[in-house]
Amino acid sequence: MSGGGRPPVEDWGALWAPYDEATYRAALAYIQPGWVVLDIGAGDLRFARRVAAMGCRVYAVERQPDVVWQGLKRGLPPARLSIVIADARQWPFPSGLDAAVLLMRHCADYALYVRRLREAGCPRLITNARWRMGVEEIPLAPARPFREGRIGWYACVRCGQVGFIPGDPDDLTPEVINSYNNVEGCPACMPAPPRESYLATDTLHPEGSYDRNRYRLA
Repeated sequence: MSGGGRPPVEDWGALWAPYDEATYRAALAYIQPGWVVLDIGAGDLRFARRVAAMGCRVYAVERQPDVVWQGLKRGLPPARLSIVIADARQWPFPSGLDAAVLLMRHCADYALYVRRLREAGCPRLITNARWRMGVEEIPLAPARPFREGRIGWYACVRCGQVGFIPGDPDDLTPEVINSYNNVEGCPACMPAPPRESYLATDTLHPEGSYDRNRYRLA
């Protein structure tokens, strides 16, 4: 949030704080020199500068100008680094991206970013927003449908939901336990089926008794 005000508690995307060195190194390990990279929520540009130093073309998008200004006090950005003061939820993503980076464990807009990155043709997202732990690379090509998933952990590419698909306990090997499958269209992001509600109707019989076993579809 610009202007130094404190954002609402639910607006985690407006809160920025630097990550530890291990997190930055993990994200950098997924990036190849010469790529075109979008840094979503770039903060004070500390990570974007390191990506640009690898010979990458970097778009650093940050909506808090005061935070960006703190980063600029460290020196002018390299020519390969373009700074965009805008809300990444609305700013038009450029074409030709090789990767996007979203280091935001408590991101509430993961699904929105994935949809917009796919529309822009971006092939991968490097983030810690899905498991809210370590950094991973998520291929943004269509993943295996959830309904075809096997027993084990899953992570939905579309909405970011994670969970466990039950199955035959005999198939639960150490390899299955220590890995996960990218899926598409999990229960959390698919529209709920229409719900039929039945309302009981009281029917008065000639003899004065009530029949509560008759229903109508509402």
